[in-house]
Amino acid sequence: MGGCSFLSKCIQAERSGLLAVMICDNDVFNDDQYIDMVDDTTKRTCSIPALFILGKDGFMIRKNLDTYNMMRAIINIPINMTYILPHEQKKPPWILW
Repeated sequence: MGGCSFLSKCIQAERSGLLAVMICDNDVFNDDQYIDMVDDTTKRTCSIPALFILGKDGFMIRKNLDTYNMMRAIINIPINMTYILPHEQKKPPWILW
């Protein structure tokens, strides 16, 4: 997952001019281990929306963008998953239930 914190990655994305950032694990086989997006105690802030996705999800998104020669895509991500039972969650077909 790289040598810097999630916050450092978010700040770098913001400095590069991004309006939002989706950060993924660099392990393309990771389909179940999330990271803690916690404060790194540096008192820095990031003003753009940022989220973490699993390495497998990031790999599949990049693979499909490459396959269809696309520079961008609209990705729908469910919000407020805390109220959805695990067996009712919609997951991508490459993730085992």
